[in-house]
Amino acid sequence: MRLLKQLFTLSSIVILTSTSALAQDDENEVGVKAGLNLSNLFSDEINDQNARVGYQAGLFFKVGLTDHFAIQPEVLYTTKGTTAEYDNFLTGDGEFTQKFNYIEVPALAVINLNENINIHAGPYFAYLLSAQVENKSANSDFNFIEELDEDDFNRFDYGLAAGVEFEFDIIGFGIRYDYGMAKVGKNQSFSFDGSEISSNNFKNSRNSALSLYLGLRF
Repeated sequence: MRLLKQLFTLSSIVILTSTSALAQDDENEVGVKAGLNLSNLFSDEINDQNARVGYQAGLFFKVGLTDHFAIQPEVLYTTKGTTAEYDNFLTGDGEFTQKFNYIEVPALAVINLNENINIHAGPYFAYLLSAQVENKSANSDFNFIEELDEDDFNRFDYGLAAGVEFEFDIIGFGIRYDYGMAKVGKNQSFSFDGSEISSNNFKNSRNSALSLYLGLRF
């Protein structure tokens, strides 16, 4: 809970600072954005993974420092995760899916190449609000869905983000890649039919996400 309070405090500071700056300079911008995430996990233990389709939505604040340089903090609700395929003698073919829901705060440096195109990069910080693991196999007796056990995941995530955006009047669209630097998983255990199932397949996994988004500026 302490990390969650710190994250929301940071978000509030970002909002207040950006809003104050916007009030002083008409060239600065505030807006909303939403889009799709194609997410995955880096893992040494799991090789066969498929991208999970998720989404993101939130606010952004672009504070212009010069004609060609700006700072853009954001506050986003974003979903990440992955699906791993497997095949074994007990369950047959199957998929094991991890679904993560975060509050994410990117802090980006923006270089305006011209009036319509910019590139941006910087760190992001995120707090895991909830998670779900789901198993689907050819043998339906082994199917299960389980909500987050706090002992199974690291709540705090951070990494690097970079992308390009195209701006036209009040509308912008862009593409961005998030590269996670924190380990997401721990040794995990799941309850199934009264028995405990243990797994360390995702212990060293890190988030990876490609985002396609649309923004509206005010």
